[in-house]
Amino acid sequence: MELLQIRTLALLLVFGSSLTQCKPKSDSDEETLLLLAAAASRICVNNAYTGTTVVNSTATLDTNTDCITGMTSSMSADLPAWIRNNFKCAVGSVSGSNYVFRSQNIPNNKSFYFGSTSPMYVALAGGQKSAGNNQIASQCLVYTIPSSPAAKSGTLTGTQSGYASVGITVNGLAIFNNAAAPGDTLATEAQTFDTFNGHPQSSGVYHHHSQPLNVTTNDSKLIGVLIDGFPVYGLHCDNNTAATGDDGAPGAVGPALDANHGHTAATVLFPSGIYHYHFASDATAGINTLIGSSFHGTPGTVSN
Repeated sequence: MELLQIRTLALLLVFGSSLTQCKPKSDSDEETLLLLAAAASRICVNNAYTGTTVVNSTATLDTNTDCITGMTSSMSADLPAWIRNNFKCAVGSVSGSNYVFRSQNIPNNKSFYFGSTSPMYVALAGGQKSAGNNQIASQCLVYTIPSSPAAKSGTLTGTQSGYASVGITVNGLAIFNNAAAPGDTLATEAQTFDTFNGHPQSSGVYHHHSQPLNVTTNDSKLIGVLIDGFPVYGLHCDNNTAATGDDGAPGAVGPALDANHGHTAATVLFPSGIYHYHFASDATAGINTLIGSSFHGTPGTVSN
């Protein structure tokens, strides 16, 4: 065996040993092997979970999964029904006291930011402008979110604290905070949103600051979950009924929202009541956003 091969094997053995010692008890040996394989080949480990890496020029929508063809859409049976029955275009599981989501972060809607050669391309709406040369690209987002969220005492954690994403939508996409890139405001940056209210940043992370229009349109639908474990809903409250005629704005239905766009109220998915966020007006952004400047609970982690 050549010296380089021996050194590589030794490094992998050391790496594998450290993973075995550090991994949570609920992680599988299969996951460790996938991590080793990733270390050896320098590929994104997330692809082992989330399916074929999406290439924009050949991207198409799978009508069976309502996700981009080749992406894995799977929610494990031990997840609660509100996640299991509503989330897709990602891989969800339970690990100890956390929910774990792995996502390629590719939208299941057409977008200008797939590029003009893609079957998923659509022009920007009138009056909108391009976000430079930014284009959608496959990611390796891994969210670890507390499964029993609780209000954080003392100083709240800011949503502008360097997180790769502050939450995940029901269709597996990144939720960003209420701030724009330095030197800009979201009210201005919103001019670069595509026809479904999303856009990618410079490394291709497609995301929503505003309501994702293929999920909700000024209604009471579940949009996703933030990394502190609390769900986020559309503009209205569902008044804990499946009917839509009694839906209404927070304050008219349920308590008024706090500064972080949240309140505690009963919903169809949480009939006993839960703190949850809403798509709402935000003073920092100058437009409606999915979250204010702080988390209500203690955030988990997100990596990419």
